[in-house]
Amino acid sequence: MQLDWIRTFVTLAQLQHFTKTSEFLNLSQPTVSVHIKKLEQSLGIELIYRSSANQAFQLTPAGIQVFEQGKKMLELWRTMEQVTQKTEEILLRIGATHTVSDVLLPDFVKKIKFLYPHVRLQLMTHNHETIVEALNHKDLDLALVEGTRGLEPFQLEVISHDELRFFASSRMNLHSSPLILREIGSGTREYADDFLRSERIVPKEILEASSHYLIKQLAVRGLGIAFLSSSLVKEEVLQGMLVPIDPYVINRPFYSVYPENGEAGSIVRELVQLIATPS
Repeated sequence: MQLDWIRTFVTLAQLQHFTKTSEFLNLSQPTVSVHIKKLEQSLGIELIYRSSANQAFQLTPAGIQVFEQGKKMLELWRTMEQVTQKTEEILLRIGATHTVSDVLLPDFVKKIKFLYPHVRLQLMTHNHETIVEALNHKDLDLALVEGTRGLEPFQLEVISHDELRFFASSRMNLHSSPLILREIGSGTREYADDFLRSERIVPKEILEASSHYLIKQLAVRGLGIAFLSSSLVKEEVLQGMLVPIDPYVINRPFYSVYPENGEAGSIVRELVQLIATPS
């Protein structure tokens, strides 16, 4: 059994994608498959259930156990490498707008801590304008945002997509009900204002809040129509506390943003590839 086989299997289980695993480890896809097969042969068990469709797979019960033990083995190996090589700790400053932070950042940080244990993270969550200001002042190595305003000098890549909708505790009308929106300067507010202008809707009243949680709670209590990412109100919709106001649906991309020649350039480019992979 070789450590490379274990590293390949653990990475595949983490990224859930053969192509992304080969790109991340700088291996060919056949090599990734060979590593998995050799590890299975060495252990005498199947680690994944294979499907011919798009190389889809699921971990077998044994594969789940090997994945957990493999993570511990890699952690031990990394600790040994740090002792012998005195690996320097790297500081990575990541900023995110509020919506992207709530939707993507927790899983992204988990991946970073697993795959880059020597990286020390400094996280910042704020509205779009403040994130752009921090990038311009070189206070961030990487930002995750939902708008492009003011980002022309930086590298910009689409990493995911999001769905914005209006939600209320009961059927309400956008023309005659108060709207509960993010503050001016946020990416979500920019999408809301653009939509209202395009539909020639003049809100009866606008309640502003900088907290997604507060916006949800105000809508649940019947105080107006909230404009939020669908991913942030899944539980409330399932429980019948909020209903979408049809037919208004807005799709928007999430972006990674970073300076082209930043000090943490190489690792940032690897992380951009990492966050674009499914969890």
